[in-house]
Amino acid sequence: MTYKLMIFDIDGVFTNGGMYYNDSDEIGRKFNTKDGLGIRLLQQTDIIPIILTGKESASICRRAEVLQIEFVYQNVKNKLKKLLEIAKKFNIELNQIIYIGDDWNDFPVLEKVGLPICVSSSPDEIKKICKYITKNEGGDGAVREAIEYVLKKEGLYKQAIRNFLDYLNNSE
Repeated sequence: MTYKLMIFDIDGVFTNGGMYYNDSDEIGRKFNTKDGLGIRLLQQTDIIPIILTGKESASICRRAEVLQIEFVYQNVKNKLKKLLEIAKKFNIELNQIIYIGDDWNDFPVLEKVGLPICVSSSPDEIKKICKYITKNEGGDGAVREAIEYVLKKEGLYKQAIRNFLDYLNNSE
């Protein structure tokens, strides 16, 4: 297996980029359950999911907790600097990292990783540097689609499905 980490932006990737404002100070986001199942499939492999976002929100923490994503980096203004720190922490090369983003703040990272992926609503200049562009929009199954693409590309898909179904069958 070539890839060790799959790093995700949040807004525009896990969500459609929309934000819900209400009377509380917290901004709401809508997440897609199909993307959540995609994360569960990824977790059946040795590829570690990581969230890397420029925003900071309790809703992001809650979603990561539900999905059991251990590594969550919020309020990151310089994503490339953080990417280099993450690569060092895991003692891996940048070409062993998959990154899925959607906009200009992801561009410096997408240029450096082994497998850059973006969603279909990304600007054309972002699409040009990505090796895979999802058909689904962010917040509408793009994460799941990207994960399935990677698992199939790496020959891990069928085993991930078997492992997940075994997990379900052995749950109480």
